[in-house]
Amino acid sequence: MKSDVNLCSLKNIACTLPGQRMTSKETLLQKYEEYKKEFDRIPKYREFLRFAGIHGRVLVKIYGEDAYSKLQMECGDLANKLNLEKTPLEKIMRQYGDLALEAGKLPSSSVWIHQGLKPTISGLERSPHFIKWPEFPKKFARWAEVENAVEYKEVLELIEASSSSSGKSITEKSDREFEELINAVRSWIPDRRRNVEETYKVELRKHLEAKGFKLHEEFGESNFDLLIRNKYAIEIKKAPNQSEYDRMFGQLARHLQHQLHVIALVLDAPTQDKFDNFTALVDLYLNKNEKFVEVIKK
Repeated sequence: MKSDVNLCSLKNIACTLPGQRMTSKETLLQKYEEYKKEFDRIPKYREFLRFAGIHGRVLVKIYGEDAYSKLQMECGDLANKLNLEKTPLEKIMRQYGDLALEAGKLPSSSVWIHQGLKPTISGLERSPHFIKWPEFPKKFARWAEVENAVEYKEVLELIEASSSSSGKSITEKSDREFEELINAVRSWIPDRRRNVEETYKVELRKHLEAKGFKLHEEFGESNFDLLIRNKYAIEIKKAPNQSEYDRMFGQLARHLQHQLHVIALVLDAPTQDKFDNFTALVDLYLNKNEKFVEVIKK
């Protein structure tokens, strides 16, 4: 009788061992959100397994291949695995050159966005490429020279001629204006660390007005933090936690219903990981067609 009791106890213990108990997709999603709420960040694979008390086999059984990546994306986060993907420099340059050959002129950033090319505009500016759109022609010319890419001779001629070209289309002018605004925001250095977001906004407004930009505060149907020249929106967030990043993402999506170009300005970001994940999500889900969000951190 005693041995039967022990055997029964052992069976009960086995039923509660990680990887042995019944776990549903809903439970996994709930545990993932609980982790983010408790620790205010996105869990890494092994952190999630420990927190959920499960074995990796459970994820595979429910989601199949790349199980944790699929779970993360279902929860609205960019899979950790995707953060490692980089577009080779040669592919980037050839994409730019092919656009120029096809159009017979140097492409604007909106064309790149409309074509859905990777990296996105903000992605180009980050490691390892550090390509700002206004600098693209010069960097392309340097790459073509080093690689002896003679097939892009016509593009090099366009680049050489562009410095003396004065005729600009409305689209090109709009792109140039937005790039000027981006550069103006990037050049702004807050006087000091502020306790509240509103003080930063006042200081940024003065900086932009001094550079000749006409602004409105908390304006329009989408209630932009700042609206510049009635067509470029700026959304500001100070020291956002995960829930505030999520809220900002929703605000940006709403802004894009009214304006094609938006700047997301993040001040005093607590952690680089959360900021990088936010920018990656913006690139993946919001920067589509002619709509574009430039994410800037101060």
